[in-house]
Amino acid sequence: MSKFFIISFLGLLLSITWVHAQEIPSEPQSDTTLTNPVEKKGKKLKPVVADTLSEKEAEEQVIKAAKAAGDTVYSYKIIADDLSYMQVCPGTTITLPFVTEGPFDEDNNFIVHIIDPTGKSIPISLPSKKGPLRAVIPSYKIGGEVYKLQILSTIPVIKSQEVPIRLLQTPTARIEVIDGTQAIRIMPGKDAQLRVNLQGSAPWSFRLSDSTTVQTMSNPYYMTVKPSHVKAYRIIGVSNACGSGVSSGEPIINVDDNPEPKLELKEVDKLVRVCTSIPFQVPFSATGKFKSGNKFVVQIADHSGNFKTISTPDTTGYIATQIPSTYKPGDYRLRVTSSAPYLVSQIANITIVAPTVATLQRDSLHLPENGSGDLSVRFDGGGPWFVLLSDGTYENNIMDSPHKITVKPYYDTNFQITSAGGLCGVGKFSGRAKISVTTPPASITMEKLPQSIVCLGSSIEIPYKTVGRYSATNRFVVQVTDKNGRFVDLPTTVTATTFTAKVTPAVSQGDTIRAQKIRIISSSPAVSSKVEEIKVIPNNKAIGEVTGKAFIASGRSTRIQLKFKNGLPPWSFTLSDGTAVNGTFLNPYLITVTPAATTEYTISSLKSGCGTGIGTGSAIVTVDK
Repeated sequence: MSKFFIISFLGLLLSITWVHAQEIPSEPQSDTTLTNPVEKKGKKLKPVVADTLSEKEAEEQVIKAAKAAGDTVYSYKIIADDLSYMQVCPGTTITLPFVTEGPFDEDNNFIVHIIDPTGKSIPISLPSKKGPLRAVIPSYKIGGEVYKLQILSTIPVIKSQEVPIRLLQTPTARIEVIDGTQAIRIMPGKDAQLRVNLQGSAPWSFRLSDSTTVQTMSNPYYMTVKPSHVKAYRIIGVSNACGSGVSSGEPIINVDDNPEPKLELKEVDKLVRVCTSIPFQVPFSATGKFKSGNKFVVQIADHSGNFKTISTPDTTGYIATQIPSTYKPGDYRLRVTSSAPYLVSQIANITIVAPTVATLQRDSLHLPENGSGDLSVRFDGGGPWFVLLSDGTYENNIMDSPHKITVKPYYDTNFQITSAGGLCGVGKFSGRAKISVTTPPASITMEKLPQSIVCLGSSIEIPYKTVGRYSATNRFVVQVTDKNGRFVDLPTTVTATTFTAKVTPAVSQGDTIRAQKIRIISSSPAVSSKVEEIKVIPNNKAIGEVTGKAFIASGRSTRIQLKFKNGLPPWSFTLSDGTAVNGTFLNPYLITVTPAATTEYTISSLKSGCGTGIGTGSAIVTVDK
């Protein structure tokens, strides 16, 4: 198709030239503007070549232009392998396989880029003409975040899809007393609990200043020490899969023979909201000298002021307990007491929250095709909440109730909640909502044909649009009528915007131009576009007829006429005297001749846009000596 338009454009320029070249002068016998110079008597006349391009040059330009235009119809793709399963450290070398679609230029190179969470993209591999590509994750990139990799080509400039990859963090460690302070006082022979807060990617390894080496997956890591005298602890080294990191903190354990007992709640801010029947820890600090057999318990009281014990007696600084189900949601007070001696910690105000109850409102929505709508979910209990719908729609960190969730169903869908919960974990959920989707009936629209005449055996690109839905097994086919008027299938290649159909020999028989009908059909559902008309020209059937008869004086000029049929312009021909014309769109065609003697002119060769042809007829020019 591209070649046809380029040929047409060249032909239009030639047509303008020939129109001026073939204007009939008022005195035909003195027409010298279109006549080749007459050579000396007895020498062969020069062929008349009025076109500025030779046939070979015209064909080379057509092929070159068609190739350039043809590049635009290729589908170029770079498809990178999925790396979302990978977790690598900054500075690591990775291999990224990929596949391509489309004829990339031989000078093309592929390069890997990394895109950080802000959208900044930088190259991280050397240019390569093929995969897989080796790329180095920059050592200065921050771990713990999801980055994206993308492959870019240079000729043409194409990008692959973005492939996520997670970078691991280098480690950090901070050591402190279990209550978060940097100092504690204990009795001789007693234990002290330390806590190591770790950051980065597990597992971790670290060494303490007392030469203790620890490998752990737990964070924070709790450890017990029993120094015999005042001692400071610090971390002298920490590492993980990404190498060594930095550490901080230096808690001091003071060993005292007779410290005063003291009881204090720690990390009170973590006890603001608790759930019934779900275990939680109450951290506290008990320093000094307690009597033998001492026990700690957790107590809770409502506004009446009556405290009740809700934990079993324990001797450690962390007591695990839970709110009995008999306690209703509301505001309460919490404390820790010891038995020997009897001490009471400060009071922590807490709120007991109820488990989540999520209800999907019984909405009934009607949406157009590709439309979206909102469903309402009401939440009760402690939030923030999350919800997962039956179509896979998920939202979390929801703070408002009722909450609107936008969905975009493809078909009529009955929605329900698959899972929902909040502060107290997965709760109860119920409710259904129905959304119906209105879809228009399937139809095919064949856009304006880019050309009204085609050669038999050539291909034509047909732009189209579709409306409605087609099944996964649907097949689009271009059809034209055969010599009996029946529609027959053409070999059809389908893209998102065009069909490319090849006009097969079974479509048209004979040696004349046939006006045939063309349409597009689908199989599932079975629909058809409107019928359009297209003319099909058989190959190698062009006819060029020479006519003319004239009497001229020696040295004068005259014109003979050529008529063409059954071929697709432009026509190129050679006369029996060697005169050649390359690529004319004029029909009929007048050509000036200046014979030295009486001559009969015939066509010795003929070519058109649909192959070769034959010449008929003759023109006789009699020269009066």
